[in-house]
Amino acid sequence: MNYRQLPEGYELLRSIDLQKDRRLALLVNGLALFIAVVMVLAALPFVPFSTFISIRTPTLSDVARPLLLLPALLFYVVTHELIHGFYMKRFSGMKAKYGFTGLYAYAGSEAYFNRRSYLIISLAPVALWGALLMILNFALPVSWFWFVYIVQIMNLSGASGDFTSRSTCRACRVQSSFKIAAPVWTSMRAWKKLTRVRFNARRG
Repeated sequence: MNYRQLPEGYELLRSIDLQKDRRLALLVNGLALFIAVVMVLAALPFVPFSTFISIRTPTLSDVARPLLLLPALLFYVVTHELIHGFYMKRFSGMKAKYGFTGLYAYAGSEAYFNRRSYLIISLAPVALWGALLMILNFALPVSWFWFVYIVQIMNLSGASGDFTSRSTCRACRVQSSFKIAAPVWTSMRAWKKLTRVRFNARRG
């Protein structure tokens, strides 16, 4: 169950804050860099980067793709956070809050979410965008492969904070309610219900 206000009978179980925990922030950013490097190295043998822009014989498309890339990345960032916010409102009935910390764009909520809702909120953007971008990579001409793939790299590597939240959520195996505090993916707290604690069987 999700709550607008935390009921009585809960105690703080775990708290993470990427802005204060430098070690965890370095780990998250290191994971993002690792994912990006692996994805680039995996694609280069199959699709040379020269398909993205030809320096020797540039065409109008070669000029258009780099110019369109930045707006596409900005559009991705905005819609990524809007998807977070959509599910926050869907599960709580409360409007999400949006902002930018200087390093991270974020969506946040004052509501309290159970583990299932929190996982959906965390992973919905990367899953939906990942599926769409994969379809586009196969559907569009090879000259647009890197344009789409760069957005996909940002999707997966930039979601390292979401993956961290998911790992934290899974680590809290007791029945808990989670508050997603703004900024949502730089700060998260989990509460444990005191009156009843249930352990869930791990599924393979």
